[in-house]
Amino acid sequence: MKLRNTLTAILGATLVSASAFAATPEKEYRFVGDTQFSSFCKAIVMDDVRVMRTSLARNVGLIGGSKREVLRLVTAEDGLTCNGTSLIQFSLERNATTVHRYLTSRN
Repeated sequence: MKLRNTLTAILGATLVSASAFAATPEKEYRFVGDTQFSSFCKAIVMDDVRVMRTSLARNVGLIGGSKREVLRLVTAEDGLTCNGTSLIQFSLERNATTVHRYLTSRN
């Protein structure tokens, strides 16, 4: 009896979480080219500074010696591009005001 109640509770919780997950809108984005640094573009599309900071931290040692240097290099006019434009310009085009403020205040 206890096992049956436990299984019922687990199944019910699974169904509730699955339906909640299915109800969340899924936006689809496609990355073309060098997807190694796609997290920078994703941060702008999501307008999420936390994702941008994580992307900067993960690329220390790969692109630059510090987060500040990575930021300087990826936001340079001839640096990383999203959709053919610089990160700062792309953030303006996507109306990613929070990330744009972060990029320009730290650059």
